[in-house]
Amino acid sequence: MGETDESGDVWDFLPKRTSEQKSSAPDIPVSNKPGTSSSDDAWDFLATRKAEVQARGDEATVPEAVIERREHGEFRAEMGGASLKRRAIPMAVALAAIFFAGFVTEVVASSQMIALAGTQSLLYIYPLGGLGLVLLGLAQFRFVDQAARLRVLRYVSLAYALVFVIALVCISAGVTPIIATGLIWLLADQLNFLVPLLIWSLAGDEFNVAEGQKIFGWLVAWTYVGQFLGLGVAFVSPSLLKNLDVSLTSLLVISPIVCIGIAIWLPRVLRGSHAALGTAKAESYPESFKSAWGFITGVPIWRYLLSASMLSFVGGTTIVMGFSVGVGDIIGRDAQELQVVFAGAWLIGLAGCLAIQYFFAERIAGKIGIPGTLILLPIAAVIAGIVMTVGAAMGSVAVIIVAITIWRLPRWSLDENARRGALALVPDERRTRVSFIIDLLPVATGLILAAPIVAIGFAFDRFWISSIIATLIAAAAIPLSIKVIKGWEDSLMNWRLRRRKQNRTLDFG
Repeated sequence: MGETDESGDVWDFLPKRTSEQKSSAPDIPVSNKPGTSSSDDAWDFLATRKAEVQARGDEATVPEAVIERREHGEFRAEMGGASLKRRAIPMAVALAAIFFAGFVTEVVASSQMIALAGTQSLLYIYPLGGLGLVLLGLAQFRFVDQAARLRVLRYVSLAYALVFVIALVCISAGVTPIIATGLIWLLADQLNFLVPLLIWSLAGDEFNVAEGQKIFGWLVAWTYVGQFLGLGVAFVSPSLLKNLDVSLTSLLVISPIVCIGIAIWLPRVLRGSHAALGTAKAESYPESFKSAWGFITGVPIWRYLLSASMLSFVGGTTIVMGFSVGVGDIIGRDAQELQVVFAGAWLIGLAGCLAIQYFFAERIAGKIGIPGTLILLPIAAVIAGIVMTVGAAMGSVAVIIVAITIWRLPRWSLDENARRGALALVPDERRTRVSFIIDLLPVATGLILAAPIVAIGFAFDRFWISSIIATLIAAAAIPLSIKVIKGWEDSLMNWRLRRRKQNRTLDFG
């Protein structure tokens, strides 16, 4: 610490640091501005980086990354709509064909049934239809998620075709025509419900939740194609077949032909697709039911959804039955005129459904989501019940048609989309069984309970009483639907909703 070097550098005792690059600038104190120091400065890279950033900021604004909102539990990617539609075409054609056959058969059979046995026959047909749905649902419940869905679809379609043929033979032979016609009506109702459920389950296997939000509405639009064709045939056939001297019951051969075609064609074209192969795990009926029911009880909002659906469908089905009874009593037992009115009313409703689907469905779903959409059905049932009360009191076919249209508009458009979207959250190995409970049980309950409610109207010869009861029942579903809305976001975190399969890599072609 004695003498000091001539340079005055107190750190001169340290070894000199060599640099590959020589700076021509003189030594600069540390306090100088960044970017002017020599390359010997160990922190010089910071000053250089700062200068570059400042220069880039002067030239142009750094673009901000656009972050797309993700759905809960889903990786959202840009998906090629054309590619999704190519994958969905077989299911779209199958849905259109099934609804074409089912709707033309249901309109013809219901008209023939009222013409043969009167409107009081509906008091027996509706409960039998509900029981039939439950029994056939239970028959499929055990193995529908275990066996390959395509195989189940083939067997179910062939079984329907066989029963259709037996009933048609009875009608053509004049053996118990009322029973045979009632059986065909019941089969048509199930054809419009159970078989599409199986096809929708295939769609749920093929598309993940994000894909489903893009393609399910398109599939629903194809159901309208089939329904329009079926109702169009039912609407124009009375005058055409009358000129040809052909019986209206000849249209009933359409359903078995379509069932056989679906059973042969659809499994073949979907071979090798992502359609589920089943759990391959044998389960008894109690185990199968426990598995599906455990999902519903384990996710609280699904209990509210089931209860709200049952109340809504009891009220709505009573309105549908009141429509058939009201039109039948006003028009009488003319099968041709009944068929034209039934088909025409359906066409009006479907035209409205198609307009909603095309212009408003996506916007509504994006704004209020699945739970907000599900509350629209009970609200519509309440409004339809009020209008039906007025129409029944006035004895007006036009007002009664308005009432049934109010119910059908959300039933076959917005509510259908929302239910398909909700069920897409259910794991593959449980989806169809859960769908049977959420979709089938409310419809079956509505068919069974609507009959005694309408019977009250028969007893007092005041069918507006039945409409008031239906309105009150549907109104009770609204508070439950509100609970679904409030609990929806929290329920999405439930581990039971996590799907075992990964989100498939999306085809951008």
